[in-house]
Amino acid sequence: MAKGHKHLKHLKSEKAKVKLKAKKSKLLPKGLNVSDKSIKIKKIMIHNQFKQYNETEIVSKRKLNIKDLLVRLQHHNSTVRQETVKELKDILLQHPLEILSSQLNPVLQGISALSCDKEKDIRKDSLKVLNYILNSISNEQLIPFCDVLITYLRCAMTHIDLNIKEDSLLFLDILIQHCNSIIAKYSHKILPNFLDMISRMHIEMKPGRRLITTLNSKNTSVKWRIKVLERLGNMLVSIINYKKIEKAQRHTSAVKVICIDKETKYVPFYRQIDIQDYKINFESIVNLKNDTNGKSLDATELIKYISVLMPLMFDSWIEVCPEERNNKISETIVSSEASILLKHIVVIIQLITEYIDILDNNDHINTKMWFIDSFQSVYAKKVFSKFPYTKTKTVEKFRKRQEDFSTLEMTEKCLEQNLGICQIYTWFTSMNINHITNKLDKAYCQYVMDYIYGIQNIFISVLSL
Repeated sequence: MAKGHKHLKHLKSEKAKVKLKAKKSKLLPKGLNVSDKSIKIKKIMIHNQFKQYNETEIVSKRKLNIKDLLVRLQHHNSTVRQETVKELKDILLQHPLEILSSQLNPVLQGISALSCDKEKDIRKDSLKVLNYILNSISNEQLIPFCDVLITYLRCAMTHIDLNIKEDSLLFLDILIQHCNSIIAKYSHKILPNFLDMISRMHIEMKPGRRLITTLNSKNTSVKWRIKVLERLGNMLVSIINYKKIEKAQRHTSAVKVICIDKETKYVPFYRQIDIQDYKINFESIVNLKNDTNGKSLDATELIKYISVLMPLMFDSWIEVCPEERNNKISETIVSSEASILLKHIVVIIQLITEYIDILDNNDHINTKMWFIDSFQSVYAKKVFSKFPYTKTKTVEKFRKRQEDFSTLEMTEKCLEQNLGICQIYTWFTSMNINHITNKLDKAYCQYVMDYIYGIQNIFISVLSL
């Protein structure tokens, strides 16, 4: 009964509702209710989908010319950028002279910009293309575009991404290989970036720099410093070679003036030189005049840079070098990684001393005295006091049982490092000045002589076999 009562109550409530009458729609009169079958059509214009290229124009496999490829190098999609680099490389391999003669500036700018790309594969492919371009052109053709290469190199060396910063060393290797004279000219801009790679400014306790530790990198701090110091040594070699050429040209171009008395001077018009055609390159002359900022390091800049670099190298060596040994006769055993670091530190100090020796007379004497006063005692304490060095050579010894696998530690002579250490200390003692001579440690000098004689006897005994 309850269910039926509810149903009746619902019906009464529905009947009580006010019902609204729907308005009847007016029908169209006859003749107007016919559908309009006429259709309006508009063209869909898609621009630049099918470009018409000249038959003589160089295009890629996908029918893209150089300008289109350079635009696609800045595409937001990494796959598009990588494919574009490969297409550009294929075009350069097929038509190197045509492209490099007319499109060198945009191609260099587009490829160099990819050195700061976030994708590692794109950076490596772009460096391969850059290596091919620099191998195909001369330094004279490259002179107008030096600023582009140096700017992108510095951006990569100071990048916040550690992977881009690491690949910037490969970029530097390519520039040193193909245009080391240009690197030497812009050395005052590039050298400070090496310091930023392994150190940072420290103002809290005392002014100066301190070494940094890269915790979130695949490489250890020691391996990273080895890579940086290796490139720094290569760059110093380029600077020294450039300085030697510059000095030789200055001596050959100098004109001797014959002084008769205080007022009369004669300049000889004839010189004993071979007559040859001389081609004047006006572009190089203009670049030499305007290239005042691109000159090599002078003595004052060298002193500033060395005064920061040398303490950093000594600190990096102290981190990996073992403690003081009790017996001075025994050799200091270091790891293979530490021996490589020592090798690059010794090479850099040797290159610094070589650069000081080729300076002009006044700069040479003053700079050498400053260098000896500043670093001879520190060098003797931190490097030479533990001389000579040997490195551990790990050899695996295989056995039948798995638990018997072990390693045998053997030592290997660090001949190159030890001879370099002797040469540097000999250079320190080469100036016969009283206040320096009194500081010389005769025991160290005798130690160097004993080591050299020992090495000489070993080689004589080996050669006599």
